[in-house]
This record gives sequence, structure tokens and C-alpha cells, in this order.
Amino acid sequence: MKKFFILFAAMVLLSFSNMSAKSSTMVGGGIGYGLDIEELAIQAGAVFDLDLPVNIAPDFKYYLIGDTGPVSLSMWELNVNAHYNFNKSKSTTFYGIAGLQYANISTSVDLGPFFGGSTSSSSGEIGLNIGAGANFDLGGFNLMPEIKYTLGGTEQLHIGASAMFAI
Repeated sequence: MKKFFILFAAMVLLSFSNMSAKSSTMVGGGIGYGLDIEELAIQAGAVFDLDLPVNIAPDFKYYLIGDTGPVSLSMWELNVNAHYNFNKSKSTTFYGIAGLQYANISTSVDLGPFFGGSTSSSSGEIGLNIGAGANFDLGGFNLMPEIKYTLGGTEQLHIGASAMFAI
């Protein structure tokens, strides 16, 4: 697990070091939905334009899973994706997605006063993302809808949209 976080940090740092003086950066947030777990997610991310046909787009998603009685579940994921721009125009860009995902699922069970206390467990998995998206320049912000599938890891289809702002 520690090796993955070191690899993830190195990938993010390399994405910063490869940016040229002309490149632009967008940050923002949005919502998503995981079709396998059937839960809504909130997300925050960035897009680093490398002045190439490829952009780097890391993001963080937290799924809004409710508690069910004494059982509490939580799930989040970190993604580092490359966007390959099929066309790069001022108003609309369509892109393919390929990247890595680290997903973490945690469970906690309150055993109540009779059994004394609670128990919890956590599990992390790595997956590969593939998908497609679009970038619509709406003047003050960019709308970026995406659909992607994760192979390995969560093994689910994700749909979502983000509002991104240039910084």
C-alpha cells in the first residue's frame, strides 16, 4: 500500500514538472455516480493542460454511502487519468481517458453494549480506468461530463460531470 502512495505521489509530481510556461490549469468539483455500488459521489479535481494532445487529470471522489443500522460504510477513490484530446478547439473538446485508480472501502460495525464495542476493517484496491469525456467551454467555466469503466479495483462504470475553473 505504501508503494502505491509513493507511485501516486511521483505521478502527480511528474505531471507538475512537465507543464510548460504556456500550459493552463483548471480546478473544480462535481458529482458522479457508481453504477455497481449505486451511490452518488462528490468529486474534486484538476486538469493540467500540457500543450500536447494529452492532459493530466487527477481527481478525488467520495461516495455518499449512508449508514444502515449499526453498519457504517465509506468509499473513496483517487484517480490519475490522461486525457487524449481527439480535437482541441476553443469551445468543445472530446477526449479518451486512460489512467490509474486507487479505491478504499471501509466498514465499521457497532456491536452495541451487549457485545461491548465495535469492529472495523478497510480494504484498498488498484484499477485501470478507460473511458471518454468532453470539455465544453461555457464562458466563465468549463463543463466536463465523463463516462469511464474501471478494470480491476471497483470494477464499475462511473458517470459524472464537473464544473472546472481556470486558475
